[in-house]
Amino acid sequence: MSLLLAVFIGYVVAEYNYRRRGFQWKPSGIESALITIFGLLLSFTLLSSNNSLKERTTFIHQSSDAVTELYRESQLLPPAERVAIRSFLLQFLSLELRAHRPDRTQVPEHSRQLAALYRQSWQRFRGSMAATSTEAVAVRRLLPAFNSLSSATSRLHYANQERTPYPIIVLLIISSWAIGMLVGFTNNAQESRHYFVPVLFIIISSLTIQAIRDLDNPSLGFIRPNYTNLSDLHQLLRQEQGMDTVSP
Repeated sequence: MSLLLAVFIGYVVAEYNYRRRGFQWKPSGIESALITIFGLLLSFTLLSSNNSLKERTTFIHQSSDAVTELYRESQLLPPAERVAIRSFLLQFLSLELRAHRPDRTQVPEHSRQLAALYRQSWQRFRGSMAATSTEAVAVRRLLPAFNSLSSATSRLHYANQERTPYPIIVLLIISSWAIGMLVGFTNNAQESRHYFVPVLFIIISSLTIQAIRDLDNPSLGFIRPNYTNLSDLHQLLRQEQGMDTVSP
């Protein structure tokens, strides 16, 4: 809507300053340079936002790999420890999937719940270290995967909070308005009016800026990180839990 208003203002300025006065507009060539600079700004911001999305996806895959590694290593432990690790992983996956689902409501206590879960599991690890030497050695093998999971989760949460710097967003908005007025002005100042170019400018600019917003904020819009691998792991662990429950 704001771009449409900017183009309309450009048309009005050209109408009162050139067409009604009978003046003829002669392009100076700087118009193309300004539009090119705006296009480069859009491209830079879009690329930066897309890289942020790829970074978040990488952290999701790292979390998935750490979950898988931790679960496989736990299979070498006694039955009680295996059940405890699986319970921890199910709670972890439930918290993550509930916090990042598309239709979620804001859960401000998610970080506190996750920290409490890690603290509880870490206390259990410390208790197992004080047990028999064989059990302590087996539990110690879980620590690298546990640390990897904690690290990947923390990076993902911080990456979800990162946004395109505010000055760049302001520059992008102001530039889009300025170029919109320029497009409206140059098209109306000509002898014959052209409406296709302004309409095309509004559509492309609006879609590009919306894509940047979607990529920049994983909790808004249609472009979101893919959590399918964590969801599949959650279903797999629940199936394993059900098989243990029905086993004699």
